[in-house]
Amino acid sequence: MSRRITVVKDQIKGENCSLRRFRIRDNDLTGVLLKIFTEPEVQPFLNREYTVNDNWAKVNKWLKSKVKHPVEVWYSIVHKRRNVGYVCFKWRRHFDGACEISTGICKQYRGLKLGFESSRLLVDHIKELNHFRHIVAYVHVKNKKAEANIRKLGFRKTNRLQKTITKEFYGEPAKSSKDRIYDLYSIPGTSA
Repeated sequence: MSRRITVVKDQIKGENCSLRRFRIRDNDLTGVLLKIFTEPEVQPFLNREYTVNDNWAKVNKWLKSKVKHPVEVWYSIVHKRRNVGYVCFKWRRHFDGACEISTGICKQYRGLKLGFESSRLLVDHIKELNHFRHIVAYVHVKNKKAEANIRKLGFRKTNRLQKTITKEFYGEPAKSSKDRIYDLYSIPGTSA
């Protein structure tokens, strides 16, 4: 059984952006998430859990479910007082040896290094928690921009952990490398 995390920050400030925990009744954030989840160019890279939210009501309901989730922590990326995307980290109740991070940025804000900075802020916060042995990220094999960002943060491709983490997170073993659509990258999450 997973140990409970109780010291998660509500807000994390950076130079060009800040992270703010998801809130209920945040229409601006709902609109941003809807844009990201329905954008044709990024749909192949997103988890199906996100892309099924293809209208305002579904996104709003999904957002409400993430506000106080027991094993997921979601932040809005705020740039110049506007929501521009999301970052999150999640784990499994039965397995807290690793947490998975995810980032999404609205199309008009890409290229401003907000994805990199928000991910760095989140990774630094997760490391401060000193709770997870590994911080991992699944990157679609064709998403070279995400791969470059994750590598700049110090993540390395980890085929060794892929089978274990995928089985614990998704209940199925990782596919063979020729059939794989996501590569797993990891970085140590604790100082020990």
